[in-house]
Amino acid sequence: MSPTRSLAPRLRPRLRWVVCVVTLALAATVAPAPAGGQQSSPDVPSADELEQIAKAQEETLALEPDAPASPDDPFATVVVADQDALDAATVRLAAVASSDAADAALVTAVAALDVARKKADAATARRNATRDELALERDRLSDLTVRAYVTGGKVSIDEFSALVEGDTTDPAAGRAVLFDQVLKRQEAVTAVARKDASVARKALVSARSKLKAAQAEADSRAAVAANRADDEAKAIAAHERAAADAARARSRLSRSPAGLVPEGVSLIGMPRLNAGDLAGWFRTTTYSPRVATPIEDYARWFIDEGRAEGIRGDIAFAQAVLETGGFANNDTVLANNFSGIGHCDTCPSGWRFPSPEMGVRAQIQLLKSYAVRKPVYAHDLVDKRLRGPAGCCPTWGDLTTVWATDPTYAPKVMLIYSGILAYALGRRAAGQGFDDPPPVVPAP
Repeated sequence: MSPTRSLAPRLRPRLRWVVCVVTLALAATVAPAPAGGQQSSPDVPSADELEQIAKAQEETLALEPDAPASPDDPFATVVVADQDALDAATVRLAAVASSDAADAALVTAVAALDVARKKADAATARRNATRDELALERDRLSDLTVRAYVTGGKVSIDEFSALVEGDTTDPAAGRAVLFDQVLKRQEAVTAVARKDASVARKALVSARSKLKAAQAEADSRAAVAANRADDEAKAIAAHERAAADAARARSRLSRSPAGLVPEGVSLIGMPRLNAGDLAGWFRTTTYSPRVATPIEDYARWFIDEGRAEGIRGDIAFAQAVLETGGFANNDTVLANNFSGIGHCDTCPSGWRFPSPEMGVRAQIQLLKSYAVRKPVYAHDLVDKRLRGPAGCCPTWGDLTTVWATDPTYAPKVMLIYSGILAYALGRRAAGQGFDDPPPVVPAP
């Protein structure tokens, strides 16, 4: 085996799933039905199922071994760069939303501060008015009290009673009674003014307390808004850098030379190519498939199922082409079996699977059982018998004489895949395939 090296930047499985699971789930709900009458499951994966897919993928990718340099490495660089740009865009959207929310909260706090300030000003004015009114009424009361003291004692109780009962024959006594009534009224008015002043003072204390709280809230919101604005600026800059890096990676990919992909490439890994690459290449060949299901559907299933399990579905598609003669053998037509599963050299046919999509899933699951000693699957096994010699074959080269007895088995698979890769590189050089639809989370 050729010297190994660390693969071009590895995908971050958990991060990608956190960012993309919702997007992929939504895509699953709107993905067009396959042509040719073959319908994939319309069920949208539940949150638990999505979590299981994420777990299976993550645990599998963590076992990916180092691999030799390969002509399809630039595709991985583009995938990682695009994912970084997507992550940065997600962070940017969150930062913008957070900044907008902080600005809105600041506007609300400033408005509340303005209301509190106006109320405090009104309470101050009311306090001052009641204080002035109390001072005035106290002055009047004091003046009347002095006068009462100077003129008091001139009328006896009996005479006062007579006056109260209506005897006004004595004008001086009448004036005394009237003065006494005015004095009492002034005392009452002064008491009311004193009460009003007390209420106004308490209202002012409350208004000032609320003003202080509103000011503190506005200051706090202003600080938060400033921090969020700074976060937004940094997120925008990071997104722009990531987008530029992705553009450079795409540019380099479009100029990458084709070549043979080595057998030492791992079975474990995310597909480098997309469904458009696989189906487009197949349409350029002389293969004559005998299936009603369009090749585009097979290509999509290999990519989707491969991604879910953390297995190179793009290379598995090449394996299927080799095994079936271009989806044309009897196992393909009669058993939905695309990789000779259970079809030994002396067996009349391979195992049967319920649908073309489940046949693709079975192939991916069996490949996983060859690559991983204790595999965790994204979905229940299509067939309980899908268990290979656990962990025997971490690379495609290791499948030779194990998956099939042909001593040139792996080279043939990689030769087909290298042809697909050359086609995909031609697409990228023409600016095509970069924005092909993303994979869909496979239905359970």
